[in-house]
Amino acid sequence: MIGRTRTSFLLPGALSLALVALVACEPEDAPDPAAEVAATGDVHDQFLANLAAQCGQAFPGVVSQAPEGDPYFQPGLELVLEVRECSDEEVRIPVFAGDNASRTWIFTKTGGGVDLRHDHRNEDGTPEESTFYGAFVSEPPMAEEPPSPNAHEFKRERDDGVVTGWRVEIIPGERYTYGTQRDGEWRHRFDFDLSEAIDNPLQPWGHPPVGEVAQLAPEQEEFWANLAHHCGQTFEGELIERPDPDPNFEGDEVMTVHFRGCGENRLALPFHVDDNRSRTWLLTRTTAGIDLRHDHRHPDGSPEPSTWYGAHTPDAGSPNRQEFIRAGLDPDDPQTGWAIEIVPDERYTYGTIRDGEWRYRIDFDLTTPVEEAPAPWGHEESTAAR
Repeated sequence: MIGRTRTSFLLPGALSLALVALVACEPEDAPDPAAEVAATGDVHDQFLANLAAQCGQAFPGVVSQAPEGDPYFQPGLELVLEVRECSDEEVRIPVFAGDNASRTWIFTKTGGGVDLRHDHRNEDGTPEESTFYGAFVSEPPMAEEPPSPNAHEFKRERDDGVVTGWRVEIIPGERYTYGTQRDGEWRHRFDFDLSEAIDNPLQPWGHPPVGEVAQLAPEQEEFWANLAHHCGQTFEGELIERPDPDPNFEGDEVMTVHFRGCGENRLALPFHVDDNRSRTWLLTRTTAGIDLRHDHRHPDGSPEPSTWYGAHTPDAGSPNRQEFIRAGLDPDDPQTGWAIEIVPDERYTYGTIRDGEWRYRIDFDLTTPVEEAPAPWGHEESTAAR
């Protein structure tokens, strides 16, 4: 298999991981932390550094292998990859097939390694029904070989024992390979030539140009500002409504919300229940509105099996309430999803809804901040802001 035993190397002066916000590329006089990253001996840091070495550049590629009858990809299909946004915790790589700009690969560093997710969007910017799927970096025997600076496998085992997932290989300045595998054998394989950058006139669907802020409806702009008003503060809350019986909460837990990550395009609100720090609510501005995702992690930073679920706003909502409704439902089915309400300096409410009515409802008192909450699991070193 090409490149699986290649020695890792970093391009001098090509990388800056000490960034607070996502950037398309680094200035010429930026410091070079590549040697520091290499010196840590952390293969996950080095892997992300190798990806980010191409930040701000686009490269040509081709589908080298695909299953027969695949409705989306056939061998020989030309592709374009763009290493678009890079931070010390995350690298985002859209891939374009002709004028289809629906796919973005997201590599996120957590406390225990690297997580790969697939952000799939419709042309209007709303998420596809199947999106944010992926897996956490794997070790043998799940993976064929240990993760290295040049290759990571993201695998999962099905109920029938078959191991499926993804493999990514990166040789900075030479080659990037991505594909799906089953029991260690390629099913899809995309190869990109990193030796010479090309122009890319496209933007990934749902995302504004790098460095710009996605424009929202006036009601959503005010809603966003109402949330950001409490940036850096922590508040206690209580469970107001829940189904009966409820397997998730007893009703007497200590609940806190921390307005922790405050970026122009993303807000990260960790939600702690007693000593459980597994949950973070992520709100992201898109060209279609606001997207809500649930980042659930184990204490070691690895994702829980059920994570990154969520939904998008269907309309402009109001400055004090936004609903996030699951897509793809039969019109006769109940509308389900989540709602968030915010009255600055008074109340923050989060919960699940069915046909507009609360099923779960948690109210937080915004009149009295409490001691700052500890970092959520897997995100101890960052604010998760974008």
